[in-house]
Amino acid sequence: MANAKMSYQSIHGPLERATQDDILQLYQSLFDDADVSFFIERLKTQADVLSILAYDNDRLVGFKIGYPKSPTVFYSWIGGVLKGYRNQGIAQQLLSLQEEWVIDKGFKILQTKSMNRFKPMMILNLKNGFDITKFYTNSKSQTKIVFEKVLKNNSSK
Repeated sequence: MANAKMSYQSIHGPLERATQDDILQLYQSLFDDADVSFFIERLKTQADVLSILAYDNDRLVGFKIGYPKSPTVFYSWIGGVLKGYRNQGIAQQLLSLQEEWVIDKGFKILQTKSMNRFKPMMILNLKNGFDITKFYTNSKSQTKIVFEKVLKNNSSK
C-alpha cells in the first residue's frame, strides 16, 4: 500500500534500460493483452517521450507515458497504477504532473484514448476536464474512445 514515501519522477527522452524494464514489468502486470514488442517499438520510434513514474520507496507502482503528436497536440499514450495502490490519488498525480509539463512546453491540446473496460480511467479523464471527441474501432476490433482537453496555457510562451 502507498505510504509517505511515495515519490514521482519525470523523464523526458530515452529511458535507462533498468527503468524501461521496470515499466515493462508493470505494464505486463496491468494489461492482460500487453504487447511488449509493440510497447518497446513505440518507445523507440516516438520523439520526445515523456515518462512520469510513481514510486513507493524504490518500487515502481505507476506510470504515465506520452509524446507529441504535433506541435500543438500532446498524446498521453499509456499508463496505469498497480492494483494495491489504486484509489489513493496516484493516477491523478501522474495526470497532473503530465499536464503541467505539457502546458509548460506550450502544447494546446492534451489527447488520450481509452476503452469502456477501463472505466476508472474514463472517469479520471472526465473529472479532469477532458471531452469525448470520437469513437472508432481499431484493427484488433477494439472500440477506442478519444478524449481531448484544451489546455489553458499559464506560461508566457
